[in-house]
Amino acid sequence: MMRSSIRRSVCSLLIAFALLLGVVPTASAATAPTPGGNGLRVSPVRTDLIISPGETKVVTINVTNVTSAPGTFQTVVNDFVADPNESGNPAIIFNSTEFAPTHSLKRYVGPVTRFTLAPGQQQGIPITIKVPANAAGGGYYGAIRFAPAGASLSRKQQVNLAGSVGSLILVKVPGNITNKLAIASFDARTRDRASSFFTSSKNIDATVRFQNQGNIQEQPFGKVLLRDRSGKILNSFEINATNPPGNVLPDSIRKFSIPVNKVGKFGKFKLEGNFGYGTSGQLLSGSTTFYVIPSWMILTFVGVVLFLVFLIFGVPRLVRAYNQRVLRRAGRR
Repeated sequence: MMRSSIRRSVCSLLIAFALLLGVVPTASAATAPTPGGNGLRVSPVRTDLIISPGETKVVTINVTNVTSAPGTFQTVVNDFVADPNESGNPAIIFNSTEFAPTHSLKRYVGPVTRFTLAPGQQQGIPITIKVPANAAGGGYYGAIRFAPAGASLSRKQQVNLAGSVGSLILVKVPGNITNKLAIASFDARTRDRASSFFTSSKNIDATVRFQNQGNIQEQPFGKVLLRDRSGKILNSFEINATNPPGNVLPDSIRKFSIPVNKVGKFGKFKLEGNFGYGTSGQLLSGSTTFYVIPSWMILTFVGVVLFLVFLIFGVPRLVRAYNQRVLRRAGRR
């Protein structure tokens, strides 16, 4: 009777442990590109515009020579697409004769002449954007880059857009606009690895991946709530709260990660996200559950299970072996 009860307890513990281990998915991480530079400072780094079909607008980009020598510089216009690592960084199309397959702004930007800057001099460079009357509604985007005249602008000598020598321009053209954003995934992560099981409450991120299925760049916003097992709200976090907000480009996925604090050292927790996007305030929501179980608790659990297994199977074998030795000794007498 006692052995049967112990066996039932061991089975229950093993099933619970298996359920805990069975909720661990995996994800892969990606790396960011290596930056560069050439002694220029540019502002603004990004410009967002609305240009109607048939309309022309001029954007002024301020370029400053931060070196101690004068220089003559060239302006290069490139299209870009979303980086496949989902970071939101632009993947510049460096080939001067190549255009983006869709949403190309390069086709609408007029030529820019070379210019000379003395040391410390700043000059406003006008960039003319002319949207044709038959242009389809949607998003168009490109990069305006500046470099010394005659410099090669191949991929190996790329200019750092995230720093000081390039400016991004994103244009919205009114017309047949499709706002369609979806949640590709919503999960808890550590070191960019998605999981439902963590051995520590530190370094946990709430990560939401938005997929843009429309024809216009979107700037999602919203909050993520952290709840405990009882449903009590422990903390709340805003996504895409930078200035300016990050864009999710059409035909791409962008990942937003928010550090999650106030997570307990043990237990079940839930992340709930409510997000908005588009001019009409379209709504999206998602949730995910994760568990925090410290390593020492897992090791203790495994030790208890092994001890119970020993009691059920090991001790009876030792007792039988002992009894057999006693009987053999008694038979020799």
